[in-house]
Parts: sequence; structure tokens; C-alpha cells
Amino acid sequence: MNKDELIKEAQKPKYISGIFNYCDRWCERCQFTSRCLNYKIGKENYGDLEKHDISTAEFWEGFANLMKDTLEMLQDKAEELGIDLDSIETDKSKKSAENVFHLTSEMANKYITLVDGWFDSTKYVYENSEVYQKLNNSKEAAVKFDDIIQIIGWYQMQIYVKLQRALDGEETDFPEGFPRDSDGSAKVALIGIDRSICAWTKMLEFFPDRKRTLMEIITFLKHLCNIVEKKFPKAREFIRPGFDEIDDAV
Repeated sequence: MNKDELIKEAQKPKYISGIFNYCDRWCERCQFTSRCLNYKIGKENYGDLEKHDISTAEFWEGFANLMKDTLEMLQDKAEELGIDLDSIETDKSKKSAENVFHLTSEMANKYITLVDGWFDSTKYVYENSEVYQKLNNSKEAAVKFDDIIQIIGWYQMQIYVKLQRALDGEETDFPEGFPRDSDGSAKVALIGIDRSICAWTKMLEFFPDRKRTLMEIITFLKHLCNIVEKKFPKAREFIRPGFDEIDDAV
């Protein structure tokens, strides 16, 4: 695509201006690829993007519905194990406000290690185990497990990257009344945390014998979520172009 073609393409009203500024870069799971000029430029073979978008929208809609039921189950599991999911009164979270920057970054970075540790400790799943048998005998279970793995894997580092961007841009001055870029980045991180919590909770179905270990990871994420929400109280309200607004342009 040459310069003139690009200018002409960019003028089409179907593209959502700036949509790529606050996305999680997971194009394969994005429901707006047909309306993202950044994606259009970056791909040579597009296929039927609108069909792809519908399929992906169905995936996340199903996952969102799943989250509602899953979080209720999560609360029951936490109570069963005597875990307070909403408390952030850990030793680290008692640090002064001046250290919240380092605490948030440190926890997000530690989560990367927790994920690696979990998968290193569950390599037997690919051997002759009950989990392996379940996946081998049920296509539905295998697909669900693969979705869980993909979601956890994608957001493992994405959470840290987006939070670091939010923290680094926190001191940037914005005109009164304008949304802060740091809130947008923090919101993407919070969405990644939400989806990861749901995915880890669904993992309980496959590893009931490792309930406490899984709940420790989930609790860690909940603590991180609480801290980020306190650090960026307006992040959830941030309106991301396309994702959080109704746009009838076609």
C-alpha cells in the first residue's frame, strides 16, 4: 500500500480513530480488526475480517458470561479455604503511598514468575494423568483448556507492560476534563487481570487437587487488582475508542 492509497484508506469512516492506543495487541482475539487501520496496514492477507470479528465477539461474550458465574464460584472457594479475596492488607500493601509505584510494578513482575512456576510444576499434564485423559477424551474439554492456557499466557506479561506504561505516564499533565492516558493503560491492565482471574478459576476444574495453589495465584491477582484500582481510581471509567463506546460508522 503506497502513501496515496494509505491516505485514501484512512479516510474511510469504518475505521475507529485511535482504537489501537488502548488495546491489548491480541489481534487474533480482537473483534475490531476490520475497523482498525493499524491491523489493516500490518497484514497482507486479510481474509474475511468481519466474519473474524463476529466469531471473536462471540468468544469474548461467552467468556464474559462465564466470568459472572465463575466469580461467584470463586468467592465460595475462597470462603472454603478461609481466604479474603478483597483484602489488600498484605505486608507489602502496608507500604506508604510513596512506594505504591514500586509495589504495583513489583507485584505485576512477580506474577510473571508465578505463572512460569505453575506451568513448570504441571508438566505432568502432558503425561499419562487424569487431566491428560480428560483432554484426550473430550474435544470440548480440550478446547476449553486451550482457551484457558491462551488467556493466561497472553496476559502473563501484558499486565506488567500495561501497568508500567500507566505508572510511567502518571505524571504527564493533561488539560482539565480530558481523560488521562495512564488511566487508559491501567484499564487495559485491569481487563487483563479480570480475564486472568477467570481463567485461573476455570483451571480449578482441571486441577481440583491443586486448589490451594491455584487460589494463591488468584488471590495474588485480586490483591494486585485492588491496588491498581486504588492507584488509578478513574481507570475503570476510561472510555477506550471502539471498545467502550457505541459507534455506528460503517
